[in-house]
Amino acid sequence: MSGVRTPFAQIAALAALTIAAFLTCTAQAQTVYRWKDASGNTHYTDSPPPTSAKQAATVTPAEPGAPRDPRTLPRVSPPTPAIAVQPAPAVGPQPKPAVDDIQKQLEQNREYLRSQRNAKTQKERAIRDAEQCTTWYRALERVETAEKQTGPKQPTAAEMKDLAQTKAELKRNIAALCR
Repeated sequence: MSGVRTPFAQIAALAALTIAAFLTCTAQAQTVYRWKDASGNTHYTDSPPPTSAKQAATVTPAEPGAPRDPRTLPRVSPPTPAIAVQPAPAVGPQPKPAVDDIQKQLEQNREYLRSQRNAKTQKERAIRDAEQCTTWYRALERVETAEKQTGPKQPTAAEMKDLAQTKAELKRNIAALCR
């Protein structure tokens, strides 16, 4: 029975051969050479560089999923899209816009920006005033509730005087700002 192999033995032998082949390929694939030729061009090869090579070095490639150092990436300028190509300037003298036209356009732009800023400011002010009015109305309700309290929580004469002053001030503020 020594000449007959079991399926498990065949699978184990095949696995051992596969692992050995993989390790051999991996060991050879990790040796990368970087060198510069006489023209100054950088080359990367898996075979040793020629003896005339300048700055020859052995490089270990990074893991496939490892992040790359941006300083070592080759500098490549991005392609210019066809749409972004500017037309060539016209040959010959170009008419210059009149200074008055430019000043008029600038003044129109300033006026437009002022109107936009004023509209935005007015809207923000109206919102802020509405919030303030709401706060004052709520405070006035609390003061009136405190004035009407009876029993052990009834305010003293000094507290009633303070409440009356606060109430009068709130009513003046509401009359001046809230319509």
